[in-house]
Amino acid sequence: MTEAGGTRPDDPAQIAGYRLIGRLGEGGQGTVHLAVPAAGDDTTRVAVKLLRAELAGDAEAARRFVREVELARRVAPFCTAQVLATGLHEGRPYIVSEYVEGPTLAEVVRAEGPRTGASLHRLAIGTVTALAAIHQAGIVHRDFKPSNVLLAADGPRVIDFGVARALDLTSTLTGGVIGTPAFMAPEQFGQVSPGPPADLFAWAGTLVFAASGRYPFGNDHLPAVIGRILTAEPDAACVEDPALRALVLDCLAKDPARRPTAGDALARLLGMSPVAATPPAQSASPARPAPPLETALPATAGRSGLARRRPSLRTGIAAAAVTTALALTALALALGPPSATSRPPASSTPQRQPASTTATIPKPTTSFTVPSTEMRVYENDDDPIKLASYYGGNGVYIRQPDTRTFKRDKSYSHPYVLSPDGTDALVLNNYNPDNGPKTVTIVNRSTGKKRPVLITDERGVWAYAPRWDLTGRFGLVTLSLPGATGGAWTRAGFAIVDVERGTARVVEVDEAPAGLLRFFWVGGSIGMWAEDGTIELYDVNGVHRRSLDDAHAPEQMDDGPISPDRSRFVTRCAATGTDLCVRPLNGNGQTVTVPFTGTRLLGWWDDDHLAVFLKKGEGFDIVVIDLTGKQVRRLASTTEKTPGLFHFTRAKI
Repeated sequence: MTEAGGTRPDDPAQIAGYRLIGRLGEGGQGTVHLAVPAAGDDTTRVAVKLLRAELAGDAEAARRFVREVELARRVAPFCTAQVLATGLHEGRPYIVSEYVEGPTLAEVVRAEGPRTGASLHRLAIGTVTALAAIHQAGIVHRDFKPSNVLLAADGPRVIDFGVARALDLTSTLTGGVIGTPAFMAPEQFGQVSPGPPADLFAWAGTLVFAASGRYPFGNDHLPAVIGRILTAEPDAACVEDPALRALVLDCLAKDPARRPTAGDALARLLGMSPVAATPPAQSASPARPAPPLETALPATAGRSGLARRRPSLRTGIAAAAVTTALALTALALALGPPSATSRPPASSTPQRQPASTTATIPKPTTSFTVPSTEMRVYENDDDPIKLASYYGGNGVYIRQPDTRTFKRDKSYSHPYVLSPDGTDALVLNNYNPDNGPKTVTIVNRSTGKKRPVLITDERGVWAYAPRWDLTGRFGLVTLSLPGATGGAWTRAGFAIVDVERGTARVVEVDEAPAGLLRFFWVGGSIGMWAEDGTIELYDVNGVHRRSLDDAHAPEQMDDGPISPDRSRFVTRCAATGTDLCVRPLNGNGQTVTVPFTGTRLLGWWDDDHLAVFLKKGEGFDIVVIDLTGKQVRRLASTTEKTPGLFHFTRAKI
C-alpha cells in the first residue's frame, strides 16, 4: 500500500480495537486507514477500510453488508491481503485486513514501465493463485484491476475481494454495474450476476496493462470502452511469451463459458517456462487442457525410486506435475527464494485469539457398532469428520457411500484414505521394505474398481501415509530408506500420484532426518514433520522453502498438523510432556497451549477443536476438545485396550 498520510480531525480515533494513525487512501467507497492495536504492539499494523455510510443504505442493509463481507474471511491467506474482521462503526461498515506494505501494480507500471519475461510470469502466477483461493471460498472478486494488486516484498497480493458483491446486494446507491469498466467482462454490463469467469477476464486485462501500460480496451469515453469490450477483439501482442499470450486471449473470450477457470489458468502457467526459448506447443492452442504429467516428468520417473533424482525435477517446467493441486490453494511458499535454513518471514498479520469454548458442536443423533471391533461410534450428519475406514484385524473395512455400513477388503492391512469428495480412495498394498515393489491402489468407492499405480520397485524402501491434495486429483505417499543403524534414514522423499492418469513421480529431499517422518500437503506445497522437532516445507520438486523451527514433537495425524483453514498447526509443546501447542503457520502471532492428557491426537475436528484419543478404563474414547482442553463431545468409545488403525475423513460419505 502507499505511504500513509496524517489523520484528519473528523477521523475516528479507534475502530474495532485498532487506533487509526494515518490515511492510506480515499475513494468512492470510503477511506482506508492505517491502524495499530489500541493496546499492544505498535509494530503490528492493519488496514481499516471505513465505507461511506450511504453505500450500505439503512441499518438492516448495513448488517447484510457486514455478513456478506464476513465470507471473505474464509479465503485462504495466500497471495491475498487477509480479511481479519468486519463490523459496523457508528452505523458505517468497516473491514479490517492485513496491512501489505508495497505499491499497487498500477503505481509500479506507471513509475517503472511494463513488466516482461519472468517478472510478468511471476505476477500472473501469484495473482491467478489469489483468484483460485478466492473462488475456492465461493467468492467472486468482481473488481479485479491493477490498483487492487499490491506488489509486496514476498509477491503480489490481491485486495478488496468480497466488497463488490456486498455493495451490489445491499447498496441503494449503486443502481447499476459495480466494477471498473475498463476491466469488466461483457456479461457485467448485462442483467446476469457475474461469476468467476468475469474475474478471469479482468485478470487477463490486468496482465495486458502490466505488459504494456495501457488498458486492454482503452480508457477514453465510457460508451466507447463498453462497445469495444462487447464487440472488439482484444490485442495482447504486448505479452511476448506465446503461451502466456494464448492464455490471456482465452481469458478475454466474450463468452464466459469459453474462459478457463482460475485453476486451469494456473495449471497452464505452471506448464510454461518463463525462460524457455520455445513454449510447449500445446499451450498455444485455445481452451486446451492443462499439460499432462508427462510434460514435466519422464514416464520412467515412477520407477526410479529414491536412488535416482533426475535433474529435470529442479526446473520450472517440472512444477506442472501438481498443476491443479496448486490451483485451489497457494503458491506463497513456493514463490519465495529457496533457503535451507530460512525462518518464517516476519508478518504484520494479527492472529486469531484462542477459540471460544462456546462454539456450537453438533450433538450425536445416531450411534452404531463398528464391525469386528468393540467400538461404538456416535455421529451427527453435520459432523465435519466421520469414520470412513479402519483395519479390523482380518482386513480393511470401508464405509459404503451414504450409509453407516462397512464392507471388508481382505487385500489390505491399512485403512482406505478417502479423496476430498469421497469418490475415490488411496490404499497401500505393501509398505514393508523387504516385500518388493511399492504400489498405491486407487479405488472407486461406487464401483469398487481398483487401479494399482507403481511407486517404486527399489527394495528396502518404506512407503506409507497416503494423503490427498484438496482437489482430489493428486495423492502423496511418504517414502524412506532405512540406514544400517536403527532410527536413521539414509534417504527420504515422497511420491506424487496423478490419480487421473494413474502415474507416480518420486521426489527425494536433500536431508533425511532421524526418527519417524511423514510428508503432508500444505496447500500446494509439501510439509514434512520429523521427530527431531522441526517441520520442513518444500515445493513439489523437493526444493526446501522454509523451516518451522521449535515445532518440538510433531503428532501423527491423518491429515497432518495443519488446521483445515491452513492458518495454524499443532504439535507437542516439548519433546517430553503431554501438552499440545497450536501455533500460527506464518510464524507470527499467539501460540495456544492446550492441556492434554490423552494417548494420541487423531487430528483437527474443525479450525478450533481437536479430536483426540483418551484412556478410559481398560479401553479408550475418541473425543472432541476445544483449545482450552475441555471435552465438548464424544465421537466413539471402546473397551479394547489398544487404539486400532482408523481413518476419519472430511469427505461427504
